Amino acid sequence: MPGRRADTMNASWALISAQPALLDALEPLIAARQRTGRVQIANSIAEVRSEAATILMVGGAPPPTAFATSRDGRRVPLGWVGADRERLRVFARAAAEVASRQAQEQATGPAVLLGQRDFAALLLADEVERAAEVPLFRWTAERMGRGELLDALRCGPGLALYLGHALSGGWVAYGGVTAAVLSARRKHPLGAILTIAPDTARCDRTRLSFCDELAMRGACSAAVGATGKARYETDRVLARSIARGLTKSRMLGELLLAIPEEALRGYRIAGDPAAPLSGAAHAWQAASAVQRAIRDAAGELAVAAEEEHQAAIGVQPHRVPSDSSAVPGKIV
Repeated sequence: MPGRRADTMNASWALISAQPALLDALEPLIAARQRTGRVQIANSIAEVRSEAATILMVGGAPPPTAFATSRDGRRVPLGWVGADRERLRVFARAAAEVASRQAQEQATGPAVLLGQRDFAALLLADEVERAAEVPLFRWTAERMGRGELLDALRCGPGLALYLGHALSGGWVAYGGVTAAVLSARRKHPLGAILTIAPDTARCDRTRLSFCDELAMRGACSAAVGATGKARYETDRVLARSIARGLTKSRMLGELLLAIPEEALRGYRIAGDPAAPLSGAAHAWQAASAVQRAIRDAAGELAVAAEEEHQAAIGVQPHRVPSDSSAVPGKIV
C-alpha cells in the first residue's frame, strides 16, 4: 500500500471514515488524489479542516444535501458512498481512473444531454441547449434507442445530464435504464452523471438509490440526484444553470458551487464530489462520431418523409434523364 500524505494544514480533498479498516479498499482513489493535491483523512466531519475544498464521506447515513458547511461558513461539496468493502473497491477503481484525467490535464467534456421522449422533457432539453456555451452532444430518446445509448456512453464522457421521468431504480427513458445495465456495458467510467428527476438519490431501508448504485458499480465517479419529488420550475432553473456552469467548471464541486443554492435544495452527491468533468482518452472523438451518425440518420429520415409526402399528394419525383445529353423539350 503506498504511503499516504495526510497533509492537514492545507487539505484540499478530505475523506471521512469512521471505519479505518475500509481505507485499504479506497487506496486507488486516495493515491490518485495525492498525485493532484493534498489529502486529509478524518474520522468525522467535525475533524475536517476549514481548508478542505471537497469532502467524501464513507458509511453512515447519506447526507440530505450536496454541501457541508465549513468552520468559516463556506459551502463545501459533500459526497457519500456506502461502507460495503467490495463495492468500495469497484467505486475506488473507477473514481481513481476519472481522477487520473485531472493529473493528465485532459480537456473538460464531452458533455452529453440525455432525456425522455416527452414533450416537457424535450422542451427543457431545447432550453438547456440554448443556455450551454460549450459543445453539448444531444442524445435524447427521440434520437437514439437504449442499445445505441449504452454503446455511446462506453467512451466515458466527462458529464451526462438526464432530463425527464425517473424512478428510484433508474431512468424511465430509453425503455428503462438501471445502474446495473449502465455498469454492465461500461468500458470507461463517466466523470459525473446528473439526473434532473425525482427520487433518484432517495434510499430506502433495503437498497441504495439509483445514484448510489451508479457510483458504487463504477459507472461514474459521482452521480447527483434528488432525494424527493420533482419541483418543475426549480428543476428548470437547475438544468439551465448546469448548462451555463459548464463553461468555467473543471470539476463537479466547482459546477455545483456555481449553481443557485435554492436550485440544488433536495439534491445530493453520490461518489466523489471532486470528480473531474473530463472524459476518457478519445471520448471527444467517439462522441463526435456518434453525433455525426445521429445527424446522418436524421437527414435520411427527412428525405424519406419528404418522398412519402410527395407521393401522398400525387407529385412525381424529379428524375434526372439517364442520357446526360438530353435537351429539355421546348416550352410552348
